[in-house]
Amino acid sequence: MKPRALLLAVGALVTAGAAAYLAQGWLDHQRAAMAARAAKPAPQQPAMAVLVAAKALPAGTFVKAADLRWQPWPQGGADPTYIIQGKRDPKSFDGAVVRRGIIAGEPVTDTRLVKPGDRGFLAAVLAPGLRAVSVPVNATSAISGLVFPGDRVDILLSHRFEVGTDSEKEKKVAHSVSETVLTNVRILAIDQTTDDQKNKPNIPKNATIEVTPRQAEMVAVAMDLGKLSLSLRSLARPESDDADAEPDNPAFPAIAERGNTMTRDSDVSRLIAFGQPRSAQRVVHLMRGSKSAVLEVKQ
Repeated sequence: MKPRALLLAVGALVTAGAAAYLAQGWLDHQRAAMAARAAKPAPQQPAMAVLVAAKALPAGTFVKAADLRWQPWPQGGADPTYIIQGKRDPKSFDGAVVRRGIIAGEPVTDTRLVKPGDRGFLAAVLAPGLRAVSVPVNATSAISGLVFPGDRVDILLSHRFEVGTDSEKEKKVAHSVSETVLTNVRILAIDQTTDDQKNKPNIPKNATIEVTPRQAEMVAVAMDLGKLSLSLRSLARPESDDADAEPDNPAFPAIAERGNTMTRDSDVSRLIAFGQPRSAQRVVHLMRGSKSAVLEVKQ
């Protein structure tokens, strides 16, 4: 074979091999691209979110923004009554009361809540068997407006009374006393509001509390006797309290109880205690079997 023909044959082989190599590389690249497109999932539309209860909210619970959260929800599966993210702010439900219990993760709807000013608000707040009573307060007795619905307070009564007999020789002495009438009373409403434009607070005049029917009668008498004041209780539960009640769990609301403490004017002022008249003699009752005797002991 002539050298020229040999060179042409070798060149043709080299060209054919290079073309085959390039073609194979192009085919491998195309196969890899197709496999990658097949493995990559198709882009999904972002799921919407609806407002649900972050924890169990029994009936009568005061709602806070922290009690609610946004839950992803499939497109087309939301009821028209559900609250969709972007259309409402959870803070707009602060102060609302649960009309019917909502379990954790259940969507929140307007029909399950009642807001202050709505018809039936107070009835939804009240626990079964309890009553709502309003008591007069002012800036001082209402702790400078720092009491809000849902807080628990003690009801204090301050009044004056006279001690003595009807005898003309013994003059009646007036004393001042303060006593705790009720403890652990839940505040349902208070008319303390603030004008966010003028920044001028409106002093509260009334506070609505939750009590039993018997305690409602006690409050009515206490208002006639003297001046009532509110004493705010801590949210933390003392360890010495009755463990059977669960005030932190709205499903078991603690009921107000009768107070058992009292402070006299002589307990506050040493001068009054020192200046109180003392009897010149003391009476001692002696019991001996079925017989009794009275002895007068001079001081």
